[in-house]
Amino acid sequence: MASTLLILLGGIIGVGFLSNLFFQKTRLPGVLLMITIGIFLGPVARVIPPETLRPFMPAFGAVALTIILFEGGLDLNLRHTIRQAGRAVFLTAISFVTAMFLVYYALVLGLNAGGPTALAIAAALACTSAPIVIPVLARAAPQSPMRPLLVVESALSDALAVMVVLAFMGYEHGDISGSLLAGQLGKSLLIGLGGAVIGGLVWLWLLSHLYRQRFFYLMTLGVVFLLMGVVESFHGSGALAVLLFGIVLANGEALLGIFRPKIRLEISKHLGEAGLGLSPRLSESHAEVSFMTRSFFFVYLGMIFQWPGSDFRLWLTILLAIIAIIAGREISVQLTGWVTRVSAPNRMLLSAMLPRGLATAVLAALLVSDSTPPGPAWETLATFVVVASNVWMSARLLKIRSSLPEMQEEKT
Repeated sequence: MASTLLILLGGIIGVGFLSNLFFQKTRLPGVLLMITIGIFLGPVARVIPPETLRPFMPAFGAVALTIILFEGGLDLNLRHTIRQAGRAVFLTAISFVTAMFLVYYALVLGLNAGGPTALAIAAALACTSAPIVIPVLARAAPQSPMRPLLVVESALSDALAVMVVLAFMGYEHGDISGSLLAGQLGKSLLIGLGGAVIGGLVWLWLLSHLYRQRFFYLMTLGVVFLLMGVVESFHGSGALAVLLFGIVLANGEALLGIFRPKIRLEISKHLGEAGLGLSPRLSESHAEVSFMTRSFFFVYLGMIFQWPGSDFRLWLTILLAIIAIIAGREISVQLTGWVTRVSAPNRMLLSAMLPRGLATAVLAALLVSDSTPPGPAWETLATFVVVASNVWMSARLLKIRSSLPEMQEEKT
């Protein structure tokens, strides 16, 4: 067993490296290759049975989400992010709500399911996946002006799905009223924002003194995990906190430029010789860790994939849910583009970025364990939608790849 595990670990890292070469040759996101290999190793060959892996999804998912969101923040330019923040919030709200209600009616038509539990699974299927969107964008459209918008939207969408699903679960058990949902969402986002800003500014100051020390990157990663855990323990949005923490660290000099010259000079007196610039060692070290995490995460998603079997109603529900997700995304993107004046080429990229992933799989597993009796194959539905949405994203990106370099900054 130990030798099999070691072979798998080495093989998965090799698969991650090959996926980068795969993208360079085909411009097709490597996530599709990694998920396919995971499906072969798990459900097909049963090198490791999927049922032995599923219990680890919540813990592994939390670690993967934290590492990948932090990488997303480190790669974002503060000016571009602020410019796209309004669009991101608008797209998140419209896309999430539209997809949730369309998927809900797909569940009603396909499985005759309804009530708070069906709304909860619809919310789980309504969110785009930050751990997939962030690395795919970094490779497929690194210079696109839509990249900050999509990164922020995916992080908000993940956080929103978690809060909405938990709220519906509490509503079903009588622990929460629907009128409290908006207040909880606002509180969660504010706690995440406050934790990120305070933690980011404090750690920026410490990094200006510690950048010459050994293992300063590991200390930074430890702070990221600590921030995620503390914010979540106070019922805040840990996903948003980690993303913003990365943005603060990557844009220290830009933040300092906000102040007047005299104030900047006074602040500089209390900084170390490194100042507030992000050390290349930190970003390079995290890129390696994030690469390994992504490789394991995408192969893992494939390994826990469940085939729907011969259940006609479940197949119908899967088909209707996928159509609902695609239609909801297209409606939301066109509405966002019309309201906020996004050009047609950039709308094509926004429409393509609808993959489901980590949050969807974890929340579906949570709903299965919470349902009494268990819900009608929620986990099977979720894992199939994750794979299908990533196939759709890959196909769309392949179709529009020639126009990606032509996408220009929007006029504001």
